[in-house]
Amino acid sequence: MHRLCQEFRFFADIGVLYQVRFREPLWTRHPNYEYDGWDALAIFLEGYAFARQGTRPDFAHAASDAVAEARKNGVSITNRQAAQLVWERFARLLGSEGLNHANNPLCPKGTKYKRKTGWTETYQQSALEFLSELPKEGEPPNIILYATTKLQGGKTSEFYDSLCGAAGINGIGSKIASFFLRDVATRYDIHPSKDRHLLQPIDIWVRRITEQLLQEHQPQGGAEFLDRWLVQVSTHCSVNPEAVNQGIWYFGSQIAGSGYRTFKALKDLKYAKSLLDEHIEILHQAGSKGPANRPS
Repeated sequence: MHRLCQEFRFFADIGVLYQVRFREPLWTRHPNYEYDGWDALAIFLEGYAFARQGTRPDFAHAASDAVAEARKNGVSITNRQAAQLVWERFARLLGSEGLNHANNPLCPKGTKYKRKTGWTETYQQSALEFLSELPKEGEPPNIILYATTKLQGGKTSEFYDSLCGAAGINGIGSKIASFFLRDVATRYDIHPSKDRHLLQPIDIWVRRITEQLLQEHQPQGGAEFLDRWLVQVSTHCSVNPEAVNQGIWYFGSQIAGSGYRTFKALKDLKYAKSLLDEHIEILHQAGSKGPANRPS
């Protein structure tokens, strides 16, 4: 367990790199997220809602622009027509091509679209329709404030289910819900007392690394679910499980870059640290050669 704790502390420290390089630039682009529901929605759409494997990268940016235009035009986020207006603008920005209605978080409930087998319609609500219902619960139509309220109030599973349950937002599955909750929790330094495994998105890198660690350190009768095991070990080692999750993803995707190097690093922590040092040096050199120092 001592070596496993070393590895978890290593990944928790790397989690800071994820926060600085990915989470903070996104949230800083929409600085009024605590006061403006549109900014909070833009963060959710641009950084999380379209993070599905195979999704066109255009979607997140077009969604952010469609939201910005609605705010600029003075559309209220709780306006009954807001969902349709933003959806139509989003579709125009992308030329109405390949919109993936069935899994698009901006597509309003009941929107008809054609499939190979004939016409059908979406049966879940859009993100804007979701927000329009929050005032009825006494909550502001702000997805970030709503998430923090639920996390701080010990109602993590309630918020999780509201996003990706049967009555949730179109196209939002368990991984995206956990991804968003994880980043909200680390941004506000919230440590849920229960259901913390729901803040553990298991993508391909997290799965590869945790399965390898589990096999090495707990080969007999391992944890039933990787997300629960991550929380269990992090708690035992006195590290933040959400930071560990962020660090695992960052190490695999940004530092090691391949399954071969990743598994080599898991067997040799000194090698893993050398890869991290090399990565930080590259970032440092890139930073010292900023726009002001580049040749014209």
